[in-house]
Amino acid sequence: MSNQPKPGSTFPTGLRLLADIADCIVWETSPTGRCIHLDPQSASYVIPSRLHLVCWSRFIHPEDRSLVRRTMQTAWQNTVPFSMEHRVVRSDGSIRWMLCTASPKQNCDGSLAGFIGTLVDVTLQHDSRARLLQSQAEHRLLTENAGDMISYMDAEGCFIYVSPSHTEYFGYAPHEMIGLPVSSFLHPQDLLDARASAPAQAGGLINIRAQRKDGTWFWISANTRSVIDPVSGKKKGSVAVARDITDQIAAQKEQRRREERFRSLTKLSSDWYWEINADGRYSFISEGIFHRLGLPQNHIIGRDMTETAHDLSQPGVVAFLDKFATREAFKDLIVSVCVPTFPGVVRHTRMCGEPFYEDGVFQGFRGATLDITRELRIAGELQRLAKSDVLTGLANRTAFNERLAARITDRRGETIQAVFFIDLDRFKEVNDSLGHKFGDALLQEVARRLRACLRPDDVLARMGGDEFVLLAECRKGAVSATRIADKLLSVISAPVLVEQKELQVGASIGISMYPPDGTTPELLMSNADSALYRAKAQGRSQFCFFTGEMREKANRRLILQQDMRYAADKGELCLHYQPRVDLSTMEVVGVEALLRWQHAELGAISPLEFIPLAEETGLINDLCSWVLTQATDQAQQWRIACGRELVMSVNLSRRQLQDRRIIKVVQDALSASLLPGRLLELEVTESALMKDAELASQVMSDLKSTGTRLAIDDFGTGYSALSSLREFPLDCLKLDRSFLQEGSGKRVDPRVFLQSVIDLAHALQLRVVAEGVETAEHLALLHETRCDEIQGYVISKPIPAADFYERFLKPHSAQSAA
Repeated sequence: MSNQPKPGSTFPTGLRLLADIADCIVWETSPTGRCIHLDPQSASYVIPSRLHLVCWSRFIHPEDRSLVRRTMQTAWQNTVPFSMEHRVVRSDGSIRWMLCTASPKQNCDGSLAGFIGTLVDVTLQHDSRARLLQSQAEHRLLTENAGDMISYMDAEGCFIYVSPSHTEYFGYAPHEMIGLPVSSFLHPQDLLDARASAPAQAGGLINIRAQRKDGTWFWISANTRSVIDPVSGKKKGSVAVARDITDQIAAQKEQRRREERFRSLTKLSSDWYWEINADGRYSFISEGIFHRLGLPQNHIIGRDMTETAHDLSQPGVVAFLDKFATREAFKDLIVSVCVPTFPGVVRHTRMCGEPFYEDGVFQGFRGATLDITRELRIAGELQRLAKSDVLTGLANRTAFNERLAARITDRRGETIQAVFFIDLDRFKEVNDSLGHKFGDALLQEVARRLRACLRPDDVLARMGGDEFVLLAECRKGAVSATRIADKLLSVISAPVLVEQKELQVGASIGISMYPPDGTTPELLMSNADSALYRAKAQGRSQFCFFTGEMREKANRRLILQQDMRYAADKGELCLHYQPRVDLSTMEVVGVEALLRWQHAELGAISPLEFIPLAEETGLINDLCSWVLTQATDQAQQWRIACGRELVMSVNLSRRQLQDRRIIKVVQDALSASLLPGRLLELEVTESALMKDAELASQVMSDLKSTGTRLAIDDFGTGYSALSSLREFPLDCLKLDRSFLQEGSGKRVDPRVFLQSVIDLAHALQLRVVAEGVETAEHLALLHETRCDEIQGYVISKPIPAADFYERFLKPHSAQSAA
């Protein structure tokens, strides 16, 4: 019995070993696929009676499972032999190929008695075939599918072999060219030129035109080599490799055209080109200077470059003089020049130049100059726009971050600075109810009011949406910041008149202080944002300072967010299972899968903490996929090992109920585990159901089509009515634990109220499950009110899979065996 599989494990250990190492397995099954015999070697690893063909399917490569399933179903239905190859995945992830061959065995009356077959490891044979096919494929690729044109010619220059690639370029099939002289396909003049340039050449590289079947010409580059008889020394033929270079020839012609075009453009350009002699005086200048600046060339020739400069201390002028002295090339120097014909007018130019020499002697510099006056003006305006908010005229996020960074690094960095993160309350209601026009007007008025509160050194910016931020010096620390925050709340909360409509919004403010709360712009902004969320949570229309406790919470949140992505891979996630009991029989009829996270450093993380974070960050979809895969797999294992068909309940989040991709996730989990859809129950909360009832109804209908059961969880905590649940394809209603809590001063007897809810649910043909059942009094109450099922600590808390099996499934399995 030492090889007996443990029913609570993922699969029998012995069967896992067979899948990993067995060279040959001889097996026999009953008509239902239950194993009744194994060869002695295989039987030493696993007890045949504990196996079913479904167990082996777990080791089959996912891409082969559907083929195996179809082949075996066909054989069973038609009582015919079958033979197939499929892949098996070892424990270490490696793959091996197995040949499965089987024949039906019939009873005396002709009915199916089962199948007898073998599983043989054919990995070596399969790999050999694969290598042979690969070698053949490579040979074909080299000879038949080469991109280049490969050909063989006899001593007279006629084709005796032409690769298929010729068809793509010449338009002839290979057999149409064989036997014809090569010269019949080449341009006569090009052929004469080639022979004239190298009449005695026995081979080599030539560029020549060739004619297609349709009569058109194209360029090829052909490399030919003669084939010499080693005995006689005579030429037996030649081999050639050619390729189409039509595009290359065209590119070369285009390059020559471009060079010629560039020379013309240089001559006709409105920019100007110049030469300065070794003394630093202009010796040549093109006509472009007159076209752009109105300066005749003779007014510049002979002048020193510095005579035209507007400011000799300008960095561009200084750099020019340095480069000239060291005879180094320069590029993109900005130089402002005076225009003598227009006193007081200054133009801005960009200069590029390099030294030139004659016979190794330095002669001066030559280069080009471009008038960029308009470009600089536009750039300045764009820079201003890039750092300001278009709607309010305030600084934007980029400008504010620059000012904040400068403030904490300049001489005032020793003075306490405060960052006020301001978020308008109820602004979305204005936008949604009155439209963006009123919302924009409100933002403009708030910006005007905030600007009126500023001191000369304060920095105010709009971060986007309805968020503003203020940087202010606070010499008295929190006292000064409090006074400023009070003033800001006061001016924002005053009514605003927009097109004869009086609007009123408040604001929430988060405050961080430099240096106590951070010494970098990023940290100060992040901490102010954390304080803002605390202010909102405390009731809005107030301000809140950042605290160390917020920092710890923010750090913990960041750690959880980062580590959650890899928690499953690290083995930190697991499922605990809580039984559901039929109240009339007290038998376990279902189980709810509950996700648990044991962080390597932080310990156990409550689902109340990490599930909302997963929803907020979008990781909830990955977690749901993992939970569904694990839960359906576990349910199918228990089903096979114990013969118990327990309904496995899995919770869906609000976000998943609004995402149609959940349907495929469920389908994939059922397909991979082979669990029937009727044994999977998906639970959604009442609040999630009512968030977008129309979309939720569509998604639930699609989920229902997969065969799964649907339940509403925590009923009684949201705002729906039982009558509204008629619109959803539900099977079950799970009552929140609050229905079992006694309370004084209630107008309605809890028993009467509970009975009414259960009766209404039964009227809607919903099965009722009571959650949070903890005491004998609860049991008695639920018996009286005819509740269908119960779930809670009175039966069991959520426990690991192995404990669940030992406590609830193993006894039942033993009784069934007896």
